[in-house]
Amino acid sequence: MYLGNPAPLPINSNPGMVFPPRKFTTVLDVSRFAARLLDAALSHKAVLDSRSLPTERATSREPGQPLCMSQYYRLLGVCRIPGKLRDSQYISSQPTVGEHPPEHVVVICRSQFYCVPVQAADRGRLNEDELCAQLLHILDDAPCLASPPPVGLLTSWRRPKWWEARETLRKEERNRRNLELIEHALLILCLDEPLPTTFNLRVQRGMKGHTAGGRDETNLALQMLHGGGSVHNSANRWFDKTIQLIISGDGACGLCYEHSPAEGVAVIQLVEQFLKHAESLPPTSEVPAACGSHLPPPERLEWILETEDHKRIEESALQLDNLIKDLDFQIYRYGGYGKEFIKSCHVSPDVYIQLALQLAYYKLNGRLTATYESASTRRFLLGRVDCIRSATPEALEWVAAMAQPKEGDELGNKKVTFQLVSDEVKLELWNNAVKEQTKEMVDNILGQGIDIHLLGLREAAKETSPTAASPLPEMFTDESYRIANRFLLSTSQVATTTDSFMGYGPVDPDGYGASYNPKPNSIVFCLSAFWSSETTSTTRFAQALEESLNSMQTFLAKPRQNSN
Repeated sequence: MYLGNPAPLPINSNPGMVFPPRKFTTVLDVSRFAARLLDAALSHKAVLDSRSLPTERATSREPGQPLCMSQYYRLLGVCRIPGKLRDSQYISSQPTVGEHPPEHVVVICRSQFYCVPVQAADRGRLNEDELCAQLLHILDDAPCLASPPPVGLLTSWRRPKWWEARETLRKEERNRRNLELIEHALLILCLDEPLPTTFNLRVQRGMKGHTAGGRDETNLALQMLHGGGSVHNSANRWFDKTIQLIISGDGACGLCYEHSPAEGVAVIQLVEQFLKHAESLPPTSEVPAACGSHLPPPERLEWILETEDHKRIEESALQLDNLIKDLDFQIYRYGGYGKEFIKSCHVSPDVYIQLALQLAYYKLNGRLTATYESASTRRFLLGRVDCIRSATPEALEWVAAMAQPKEGDELGNKKVTFQLVSDEVKLELWNNAVKEQTKEMVDNILGQGIDIHLLGLREAAKETSPTAASPLPEMFTDESYRIANRFLLSTSQVATTTDSFMGYGPVDPDGYGASYNPKPNSIVFCLSAFWSSETTSTTRFAQALEESLNSMQTFLAKPRQNSN
């Protein structure tokens, strides 16, 4: 359904991922690290081309079942193409075994686009030194040039608007070739300038996390998510591209990825493989020998623009800047405990955190809401995700009991001298909520969820019932169906093996986005909302999460203490 959504890609669709920051002292360090990431990407592409990517298998819930690997083949050489009514995808063709077709990447530096051939039919693949030399040339060339028209901003526009602008650009042969080079590239490498330390400045709650150049990790995440706006790095992007690796001179690095071809798990595994390759090699300050080689410099892409094109760029910049100003986003590292304590309670960390999110939302709103959590359906051919609906009746009973006042609490001017729900009852309600949440999770990953089935029926009905004389079935126009599919809490677990994390924007103007990454002794949350909403606040939500997680630990520690 991504391709049918006309909303701008930044914040609304594309997630951003922060890698552990690097320590760069020279521009050579930047180019060397970037070259190693590109080298890893080329190695991975060779594995894909040889069709030798091993099949993954489920590790739990009927372990051993093979998982569909199709998403891994839709990450490199893939791009989303805007459409008037619906977008499409460019997916590079699979070469025959033994064939090594030409490959290139596009590097964006100071809004300048460069095409870097990384594999040629006549000379094979560039090595790390050669890649490093090409990147050094770009880092030396781009600062000397006048600022180009920020064409990349057009990819942040609403999709029909971007389609219209792209159609106009394509009338010029040079622009048409530029677009093809960008869209057919293996990936995009964005060489950024650091965001100011004051960008989105706010008091950080929870543990201190990554820093780079004096910037906190919320600042770093915003750079990956949207680039910081038209005056910073947002023109240094092509938001349609599936993989955009991002590196800035202060050591910040990460990823922005277009969501339609694949889910986060496949993307995370890919880029963490790149990182492990880069980190496995010893540091070096040697200037690459290829600097004096016969390789031609990268081709800088130049655009032919009319007055109408410039106006469209200005409009897209204004829309993106307003969207960025409205984003309420923060990284919250909860340091009270992590998945080690949760596992000691004999509960799945995912189930536990989902119930914590329900409790936090209830504390703020006095009710639950339709909640989306992605559940992988890769046990099925071409499977993507279904929806784990965490707002169950059992969860509601438990959070209502947990949120009720207890002895010693103050209500108005009076102290509560009684406990409405005993700890024994709360524990029973907790066990019921855990059992139901676990069942919901297992049902979804085994193909017994409801949302994808209903979505398929609805889309099929649209194709056969497009007129008033033949309307959609009442089920899909009923108010209850609309409410059930308005996800004011959009969540997902995005676990990583490195100290990286991934976040995204909310899917509703009055909703929250909440990704989480459970670590052994902490939990990293990426929380998002919109300032324009009168009902949401990531600051209040982070506080409610902290209170919920603390109270859950106290509550669950009691039975174990009593048993001792």
